[in-house]
Amino acid sequence: MKKAILILAAICISNLSMAQFTLGIKGGINFSSMVTNAGSFSQNIKESKDTKTGYSFGVYSRIGKKLYLQPEVLFATKGGKVDFVPVGGGSPVSVDIKTNNIDIPILIGYKLFNRIRINAGPVASIKISEDQKFLDELKKVTNDVDAAFENATFGYQAGVGIKLLGFEIDLRNEGSLSNLSSDKFNDPKFSQRLNGWQLTIGHKIL
Repeated sequence: MKKAILILAAICISNLSMAQFTLGIKGGINFSSMVTNAGSFSQNIKESKDTKTGYSFGVYSRIGKKLYLQPEVLFATKGGKVDFVPVGGGSPVSVDIKTNNIDIPILIGYKLFNRIRINAGPVASIKISEDQKFLDELKKVTNDVDAAFENATFGYQAGVGIKLLGFEIDLRNEGSLSNLSSDKFNDPKFSQRLNGWQLTIGHKIL
């Protein structure tokens, strides 16, 4: 995944001088949830389907006309919810998760019509801050004092966009291909990933 992102970035740079170039700003809302496979910890870590609302804002560029490359840099907040059952029994503890990241999607898009387009590609999410309450509960049930979030995760985005009244409106599905936690706790089945939807509106400034 890292290699693919670097290749796409190199393509972007090499084409700046010979393709149509657009620069813009964008912002919007994220709807995300935590997808959990607790493996051997399934009695103590329960997946919740609750969706959390966050936001994102930043800049985007577009290189090309009908077929185009669109790299972006966005500040994004996402989240989810997990229910922890104390080891030895007791009432479940519901913990809301919030992450603050710098997201770097590099998308390939295609304009189907004059106003409608589709796009898809990889996204890297670089951690800015982590949710300490979530980590505290995770340490209790896994008995691992070193539990932490990955410094960066990788995933994908895919969606559709439309140009309306001079604004660029995008709806995308986003999925993670790597675990949020940096440790599998000696269980190869253990995974926790943030998936969701993103709705943004952008405007060209150059």
